[in-house]
Amino acid sequence: MIWCVLRNKPILVTQLGRWTRERFRLMNCFSRPAFAVILLFASLGVSAQSKGSAEIRRIDALAKSTDREVNKAIKVIVADVADFDKDKAEWKLFGSEQELEKFREKTETYTTALNWKRNGKLIATNLTLSSPSGDWSKFLFHYFRPDGSLALVRSELRTFYGDYVVKESRYFDRQGRLIRKSIKYFDLISGKPKKPTRELREDKPSFYKVDYFVNARKLPFAELILIQGH
Repeated sequence: MIWCVLRNKPILVTQLGRWTRERFRLMNCFSRPAFAVILLFASLGVSAQSKGSAEIRRIDALAKSTDREVNKAIKVIVADVADFDKDKAEWKLFGSEQELEKFREKTETYTTALNWKRNGKLIATNLTLSSPSGDWSKFLFHYFRPDGSLALVRSELRTFYGDYVVKESRYFDRQGRLIRKSIKYFDLISGKPKKPTRELREDKPSFYKVDYFVNARKLPFAELILIQGH
């Protein structure tokens, strides 16, 4: 028994006219066992895609719930107070955003993190990074599951390098595997969608890199906000 694919539909050769049968070799044709294998792989692909879509929906629901809860969750503020050029970070805990701003009047910080906790567990972290020149700033909002695994990170880069705003979303499963990624470019001044140049896509500056943490305990300041009970 021979099957062929015509217009994306499987058709038995015996169902085709004589003229078509004589030309079935020009089509995608295969025997019955091979057809069964192809159907199996196709069904597995659809099943995996369905599972992936379900996980995306769960993550989106988690993100919406977290966005609502950050207003009433416990906020923990930390900042890297080391000099910008130093390789090793020096994380410091601050009691409030006002305390952080007062500290910055004398010593500038270029990496800060707002963290929100619920029932003793970290639910979200928003990292803000910038440069002494002020040419760019970057925001990395992490959404964590109750087990601490990263579900979603939304990043936004604002830079005078081509006057771009670059927004990215990355979805992860519980094992830290990336399951979906999207990226959009906008004009820094007008806010309208903007096509990236080839130079921007192929030769991105180092600050375009998105650094994320696949588990809350992998945050470089995790001991300050988790282990010490803040």
